[in-house]
Amino acid sequence: MPTIESSMKKDVTKAELEKCLNGEWYDCHDEIFLEYMRIARDLSSKYHVLSCTQKEEKRMILKELFGHIGENVSVGTSFICDYGCNIYWGNNVSIHMNCTYVDCNKIEIGNNVCVAVGNPCRVIREINKDA
Repeated sequence: MPTIESSMKKDVTKAELEKCLNGEWYDCHDEIFLEYMRIARDLSSKYHVLSCTQKEEKRMILKELFGHIGENVSVGTSFICDYGCNIYWGNNVSIHMNCTYVDCNKIEIGNNVCVAVGNPCRVIREINKDA
């Protein structure tokens, strides 16, 4: 999978990638972004069909998709992301279903985080119990 660092080495896409990461207008149809999107769609499609009991398979897909994934991370289905490689997860993270990540720039989720709709207090207590 292409990384931000490896993409910066390409002269043609360097300008567009730099613009993107600097928060400037950029051409989202540049080949590097189209490749990021293709990979993200392929991996997330594989992830979404797995059962909640297939934890190791799901983790391997998330490790390939995201820039970094810590320990004890749970990402509910379904989720949508643009590129995936710009998302960095800490440890002890629980993400509930139906989240959308617009990751045309870096998204960092720290340690001991729960993202949920409604009342996530029980989940937060469980996460923090061992933290």
